[in-house]
Amino acid sequence: MSKFEYPMLPRSDIIAILNESKIATVYEDNLINPNPDFVSDLYTRLLIHLDSLQEDPGQIEFAALEQLENPDWHRDSVRVMNLYSKIKELVASLECPKKFTLKDLIRPDRDRTERFLGTILNFFLHNPWAINNRAALHNLS
Repeated sequence: MSKFEYPMLPRSDIIAILNESKIATVYEDNLINPNPDFVSDLYTRLLIHLDSLQEDPGQIEFAALEQLENPDWHRDSVRVMNLYSKIKELVASLECPKKFTLKDLIRPDRDRTERFLGTILNFFLHNPWAINNRAALHNLS
């Protein structure tokens, strides 16, 4: 378990960090009125940036879908559940005071989305492991 403590990040800081680090282009309206497509894309980008999606997510989904009788009916569900599992695990490991739920992907709430983004970004900004990896990633750019 992580013993990482972090301050709450204001919306303006979340937007600035995401834009300046080139994780994603985010506008204030994206956080004021988050939608499922936006948050799914943003969480995916954060996981890739933190190297939590090391394997090709499309390959995993394909392998899982092969096991189903009608794979086309389940393609989006498998993708959402894979992302949900990864984000839930990350947020729990950072000891965020809120628990990440499937509803946070399907029907995102402004305050909860900002809380989770702030938690992940604080870890990225202040944790020594993340700082070293961020420097290495920056050197590759």
